[in-house]
Amino acid sequence: MTTWGKAALTLGTFLVLVGCADGANGDKGVVHFSQVVNFVETNDFTPPLVVSRTVLIRLEHAPLGDRSYPELNLEVTGGAAQVLPLGFAQYAVRLDEEKSYRFRAREGTKELDAITVTAKKGASLKLHAKAQVLTRGQSNGKVCTRGSSVDLADLTLAPNQEAMVTVVPVDSGGKAMLGMLQLNAKASRPDLELDTPLFFEGGSPNTLIIRPTLLTAGLGDATLEITEPAFTTLTQTVRVVKDDATVSCQ
Repeated sequence: MTTWGKAALTLGTFLVLVGCADGANGDKGVVHFSQVVNFVETNDFTPPLVVSRTVLIRLEHAPLGDRSYPELNLEVTGGAAQVLPLGFAQYAVRLDEEKSYRFRAREGTKELDAITVTAKKGASLKLHAKAQVLTRGQSNGKVCTRGSSVDLADLTLAPNQEAMVTVVPVDSGGKAMLGMLQLNAKASRPDLELDTPLFFEGGSPNTLIIRPTLLTAGLGDATLEITEPAFTTLTQTVRVVKDDATVSCQ
């Protein structure tokens, strides 16, 4: 029987900051419905939203989407939904039925612009093909931190490194969906820490930071088990090594 380490976490809490990432202009081209966070494998509202999972919307001027529309209200119609105003023209939206919805930007009683989105149940989870790795070290008499993007299949972690991987919900065809997931994760080694970053402007949700500590369990692979109430369990193997990775400080 595998003994799971203490590294367990919940990705259910998030901070909302002013900022925007991907999104789409409304049908009239007047309002830009911006996504406050950046879902790594999508860039608009063409993919379906995961039922009962949150997306963050900011109403901005189209086509540039560079100014907020604080005087507008967001109304969601078409089915059961929850809309929570967050201030600064931002809203948290959760769609609770598998159907098409309309996001309506309203100025008083007048609809200024709108877009159609679809909500569906997700089929499974996957990990984004690239992991972001930070390596901390010293060379040339300097201490520095270097970042790199590596293929997830080649991910190997040393004690002076940490990696950020992103979980992506997908539909039955394997295509990415939108939604901030309710993830839990644990590792098969007690010397791996799992953590989540705070959200920042344009940042990616559904991320997991993997950080080796003292690597007291010796060499060998680590198995990550990632769960979400609406999906089956996702597992991933990560190779860990004993010695620090080299880093070039300029």
